[in-house]
Order: sequence, then structure tokens, then C-alpha cells
Amino acid sequence: MGFPYGDWAIFFLALATYAEKRASRRLFLMLMIAWLIGKCVEVVFPSTLPWNWHYARLMVMLFFGGWAWQRAERRILPILLTSFVLGLETLFLVNEPGVIPYESWIFAVVLVFVARLTAKSYWGTAASFTGSILLNQVFMRFTYEGIVRRADFPDPFIWNFGVGLFLLWAGFRLGWLYYYNRDSERQIGELLLPANGVENSEPTEEKERL
Repeated sequence: MGFPYGDWAIFFLALATYAEKRASRRLFLMLMIAWLIGKCVEVVFPSTLPWNWHYARLMVMLFFGGWAWQRAERRILPILLTSFVLGLETLFLVNEPGVIPYESWIFAVVLVFVARLTAKSYWGTAASFTGSILLNQVFMRFTYEGIVRRADFPDPFIWNFGVGLFLLWAGFRLGWLYYYNRDSERQIGELLLPANGVENSEPTEEKERL
């Protein structure tokens, strides 16, 4: 399965945002709670081969996908197109595995590209990306029947890729907003400051008192 980069990233960000009282702490705390609930389900109902269900990650994806779906402006068309892309990937990997070098990266980039073009927003992209992966799990469950010896739901690569992508994207958005707001405040301050060479109109007596 590899190192759980996405799981640890969510865990540490939940602690960091809670400690610093960030506005996003509620989202990350809910994601961590969803992960813990899913982990408890994994302990009570362990998965059997060939289907290896990561319930903790699936719970996080369900919650995050629902959160993004409520805030997305475009919903139906993006998720249909991204699901089509994932369906093609699944059929291709089943029939011609290993033909394209770095096929996981290529299909992941294409998936994000299609989601971004159709959704045209952060939350819309997140909703279509997450929702199409969840729908594709059902498709894979029947497509891979009798073909593979082991299948992870969700795939560890796409899980870590998705978590890293949306965390970095959100970080860049926050950084840009901070820079833009700071630059706007500086421009407003320059407009409010008196121009060079303009004398202060305060009376001389008030200056002496100061």
C-alpha cells in the first residue's frame, strides 16, 4: 500500500488548524473524525482479498465530496465527464496493463484537467474528482471480478495524489489571497497618505502642544 502520506497530512493539518484557530479547522476536524470512524469500521469488518477496502479513506472521500458538492456551481456535467475518463482508464488497465509508461500519472493529470475545465472552480473540481472516483469504485468492483488478485479501494496512488493536489491548491489560493489583500491595503494606504510637498494644515498652536 505504501506510506500513507494523505492520511498523515490530514491528521497534522487538523491539529495545526485547531491549535492556531484557523477558519478551516472545522473542515479538517470533520475529516479526521470521518477517518477515525472509517478506521473503526475496518477493525470491525476487515476486508477480504481480492477486494481491499480502505474504509477510513472512503469515509474521508465521502465527507469531502459532499462538502465540495454543496459548494460547487457546476455539478452534473463535470462528474459525468470525469467518470467517463476513469471508466476508460479502468478498461484500458484491465485489457492493456503496462503499455503506457507512467500511466497512473497520465490518467490522473487528464482527470484533473477535465475536472478543472468543466467545473471551473476549486470546489467544483474537488466534487467531480472525488465523486467520479467513488463512482468508479463500483465500476471497478464488477470489471475486475475474476481478473485481479488484489484491488485497493481507493487506489493508494490516486488517494495520495488527490490529497496532495487539493492541499497544495488550497495553500496557493490562501497565499494568493493574502498577497493580493496585502497589496490592496498598501495601495489604499498610499492613496490616503498626503502627497510630497503638501504642508500640514494643522494650526501652529496645536503643533507646539504636540
